[in-house]
Amino acid sequence: MKSCILFVLTLFCLNTAWADFADAFFQLHPFSPEGRLYLIDITGEWPTDCHPGEQKPVISSYTGDTALIEFETIVEHPDCNDVLTPYRVLIDMSDVMDGTQVSPLSIDVTLRFAGTEHTETLPLVCVCSPARMPPIKPEAGLYNSKELDKQGLIIARQNLRMGVYPLIYDETGSSEWLFGGGGIDENVYFVDLNELTNGQCLGCPPPDEPPQLDVVGKLTMLMDSEGLIQVKINDSLFEEYKPEEFGYGSFQIWDPAEQIEVSIPNLSGRWAFSEAASIDASVTPPPTSVLPLVFDIKLRSSIDPPPPSTTPVPAPPEGPSSVFYGLVNMEKELVADMLCEHRGKLVCKLYAPDIGDIDEYYDVQMLSIERMLMTNTATPDQGDTAGDGTVVRID
Repeated sequence: MKSCILFVLTLFCLNTAWADFADAFFQLHPFSPEGRLYLIDITGEWPTDCHPGEQKPVISSYTGDTALIEFETIVEHPDCNDVLTPYRVLIDMSDVMDGTQVSPLSIDVTLRFAGTEHTETLPLVCVCSPARMPPIKPEAGLYNSKELDKQGLIIARQNLRMGVYPLIYDETGSSEWLFGGGGIDENVYFVDLNELTNGQCLGCPPPDEPPQLDVVGKLTMLMDSEGLIQVKINDSLFEEYKPEEFGYGSFQIWDPAEQIEVSIPNLSGRWAFSEAASIDASVTPPPTSVLPLVFDIKLRSSIDPPPPSTTPVPAPPEGPSSVFYGLVNMEKELVADMLCEHRGKLVCKLYAPDIGDIDEYYDVQMLSIERMLMTNTATPDQGDTAGDGTVVRID
């Protein structure tokens, strides 16, 4: 996640019955607000299972340089147990801040929850290197949330411009698509939602009155990663959305980091480079130096294979933990091996073909079921990202 680490509180509580924000970890989104709309992201561990992460944060007051955050009860607990519970709270400050105003250098935020109050000063300007934190841009496609029944979100994106189409229900229970479009500001996205009226009749002649777009709400989005977004519509809670993946098949493999079985998509098919570049090709050549512009990914084994080395790695007792692919050119010649695992997310490594060479070529990051980013494993001289390329599925 691209964000600015602001501070970590170092107070300690010896009595677990007295909960506070002692280990709270604060982040701002976007990375450096400087007067723009932003979110406050708070994570930590609460000494009981009655924690702030399951309640609704409410901005009770805002003066321009101070804010009071309280919590509206969403989940009722008849009893609270002394169970250390992780929590996360996302506070949408765009409800009170005007992005055109001159921002103060800092804001004093007071949190009140469960009889506990804590105030901390958040600096609103960070001096940090943007080269170390590339922007997160969610992939276009259909997203859904397991917490919301029969609702969804379609995202269309080109560079840092994005359009969103949430599926919602009106007060009568009828489904309706809304639309909002705007620019991505680092890892956050704020947009007005528009409703189209006088044009809902499907298959009938157009109405005499032209369709009309009216602003009916606001959407706030935080891009946690390429495959995970947090979405808030109007005054609702933030909900976690993930992209829908269908039509390509999948495998069940074991995630040793999470100690669970997960489903990963099958990457078999025809792929092509949409872009490839290198600052200094003699140091970090792009992946097109070893792969053709168009190539096929072929499944070699869905059962834990030995990586490109002389020492086989046995499969864990829980089941296979990796998938092995071969990359071939249009003449069906093997040009590279690719080993994919799931460690919190799907990650792959590109190797030389299986001739005993164990040198890694590239790290492969899954941007979506249809896009991958390949990055040279060599370290550039100037610390700049170099020797990478994006491939897209074309079958």
